[in-house]
Amino acid sequence: MSSRRYRRRRPAPKPASGNLIGWALLTFAAVFLVVVMWGDRLPLPEKVTDGARQAATSVAPEVFPPTLQQAASEADFRCKVQRVNDGDTLRCQDDTRVRLHALAAREADNSCSPGHPCSTTSSAEATRALRQLVERKTLDCMTTGQSYDRVTAICWTPEQIEVNCYMVENNKAELWERFDREVRICRHKRRLGSALR
Repeated sequence: MSSRRYRRRRPAPKPASGNLIGWALLTFAAVFLVVVMWGDRLPLPEKVTDGARQAATSVAPEVFPPTLQQAASEADFRCKVQRVNDGDTLRCQDDTRVRLHALAAREADNSCSPGHPCSTTSSAEATRALRQLVERKTLDCMTTGQSYDRVTAICWTPEQIEVNCYMVENNKAELWERFDREVRICRHKRRLGSALR
């Protein structure tokens, strides 16, 4: 009697549509990252690179912070600077008093208010630095809240310098982390692992 060997039939291979979708998504993500990170070096239309950056910023702002132009575009009022009071407060020509958000500078008498971070920079030096940066300029400012009778804000000069960030980076004022956690300053410079968090 002869014995027959029976082989099990292997199931027919399933269509690889799941793999194709995965590869397509991975390819799209890679192209998207290239456009976001190096779009300004590629010959792409500005609308494409700006759109990709805005999308990335809205999805992952800690990884892809807004550009300086994106951040400044959030301004909701203008302040023609009339006077600089000290290193973190100024007055606009329409009498609006602006307290620069997330900053702590010494008071005009060189003291530090109780419970505030205390800057090592003197009041006179901080005031002079702020005056040189903003005097006789019209600032674009984004409201972040109220502090007594003052508007707290992040402001940008006509040259697109973020005033709040400038004062901290140049050691003219201390970063007030409690308020910075609520609304970040220096957002255009922040990335994962950066010094400012």
